[in-house]
Amino acid sequence: MVLKLARILSCAGVILLQACTGSAPTQEPAYYQAETTKPYGDVLAELELAITERNFRITGHNRIGSVIRERDNIAFPDYDTLQFCNLTHAREMLELSPAAVIYMPCNVAVRAERGKVIVTTHLLPTRTADPRLNAFAAKMNEQLKQIVDFAVEE
Repeated sequence: MVLKLARILSCAGVILLQACTGSAPTQEPAYYQAETTKPYGDVLAELELAITERNFRITGHNRIGSVIRERDNIAFPDYDTLQFCNLTHAREMLELSPAAVIYMPCNVAVRAERGKVIVTTHLLPTRTADPRLNAFAAKMNEQLKQIVDFAVEE
């Protein structure tokens, strides 16, 4: 037990040290959002296609709305999240800043609201102390925006 606690504290110390050295991101990520009147299922299918066409692998799909509907036997709107990752990109980002693991995996949230389907993704911070990390984040953010835009395109 003591050994486990020591490991946890050691890891936390490393992360704090990295944050103090300026290698960690210095701002909260922004979001990118778009909406469409396309059917919800079509948007999900387009998201999966856009993600895999850019060489990302879907690592998780949470069907929150449908699970609540089924469990509680009530009418409940659709809510889904898709998580995805590209190990080559992940390695590059983590070599630039190990603390950037907090932004992994990439995530897209989808919800049905007032007759529309809204798709939102987290963007990586682009104002860190490391210009290389900023350039990487800007490149990744463009891909994330393209994925969202492809899914909502009518």
